[in-house]
Amino acid sequence: MGSSPITCSIYVKGGRSDRSFLIIWGGKELKELVILILAVLAYYFIIFDKRMPKSTITLFIGLILMASHLVKNMNVENLSEIVDFNTLGLLFGMMITVSILEETGLFQYLVVKMLRLSKANYIRTIVFLMMVVALTSAFLDNVITILMTAPMIFLVADTLGVNPTSLIFLTLFIDNIGGMATIIGSPLNIVLGSESGLSFNAFLKNLGTFAIFAFITVFVVFKRYLPKPENADEKLKLLAQMDPKKAITNLPLLKKSLPVFLVVLAGFSMHGILKTELSIISMLGALFILLLSNRKFEDVSKKIDWDTLFFYMGLYMITFSLEKAGFTDTIAKLFMPLKDHPFASSIVFLWISSIITPFLSAVPGTLLMVPVIHKLVSVGFTPYIWWAYGMGANLGTNLTPLGAVQNLIGVSLLEKNQGEKIEFTAFMKLGIKVVLPTMILATIWVSIRFMIWG
Repeated sequence: MGSSPITCSIYVKGGRSDRSFLIIWGGKELKELVILILAVLAYYFIIFDKRMPKSTITLFIGLILMASHLVKNMNVENLSEIVDFNTLGLLFGMMITVSILEETGLFQYLVVKMLRLSKANYIRTIVFLMMVVALTSAFLDNVITILMTAPMIFLVADTLGVNPTSLIFLTLFIDNIGGMATIIGSPLNIVLGSESGLSFNAFLKNLGTFAIFAFITVFVVFKRYLPKPENADEKLKLLAQMDPKKAITNLPLLKKSLPVFLVVLAGFSMHGILKTELSIISMLGALFILLLSNRKFEDVSKKIDWDTLFFYMGLYMITFSLEKAGFTDTIAKLFMPLKDHPFASSIVFLWISSIITPFLSAVPGTLLMVPVIHKLVSVGFTPYIWWAYGMGANLGTNLTPLGAVQNLIGVSLLEKNQGEKIEFTAFMKLGIKVVLPTMILATIWVSIRFMIWG
């Protein structure tokens, strides 16, 4: 059936303040076209427009999609099905917690300890820091990891008198690599594990082992882009000579907040047993620290990255619209010729996912592709495409700031620290330098897997 013309009807319920407006669009094909145009428009502004705030335009277009009733049941009542408040709540709580811990001098204390362990050697210090990032991100959320480690990176950069940009970028890249190792390591893996039914041990076996080789590859490749400060070891030795205890600037606050933070981390690792969402654990911890320190939301509100929260909310709305408009089924049909070719389908999903996630973002992109993979596996595709997708998606997040929320957080922290904007293209120029070699490594890895096990 062809598209019928757009019609618009507006009705007003009784009462001066009780007014509602309804736009009725005609024709399924026309609705899908409008949704696609709005989505493309949003990504155009995100990627290419340097003047328009990303969070504002993304949420604005998301709300247009909701207000226009282009998608059935896309309304405030169903907002929890559209926006992943678990991820947003987790981020909100950790922003509060880490901002308070930052005031105590804890991160400076950890840096001094790290420098002593590395004997104040510059490269060894960076290696140790990146190992901490990788291990932390494997068992904690990527966002938590970047919020915890960024202050340490800034302190090292300040000590050396260098621009922290490349160090923060390396931290983000390693954060994403470490996060791919376990089912709880990244929001992407949490979604993938939940939807596929794959176990913790299965993730560790299939993605964890590969993550070790990817870590080595990223560090070797990116080492040449790190700053090369003069007298680096001597400068670090001065910091290493500092009494770690003197780095603590607010011991009473540390004694109150650190135990709560450790309990929160334990809660994250056991959230499956506790049957409690990560967001609830995160916000409970943040609120408890606020209560113990006798602080209001107003006291920490300036340290909450509201732009990132609203930007992600808008992205969820746009992705939900694309899925409900039927683009998922259309995508699934494109892969049907690969049904009887397990190796080829795995390689295709490996590379397709590395292209999707950098631009749709890890979780929204995965939520869009999960129904596609479900459908394909149910009709006879190899289940290994789950792993191929997970591998490519995690590696692909390193390509753009849109790849994952931790990328946005890292860029935001860097912009605040440096007082200058980090352009989308600048991120891509560095991102491609690690994504391409790790994707080649992943292709070899998948090829060997099929050569041995078939």
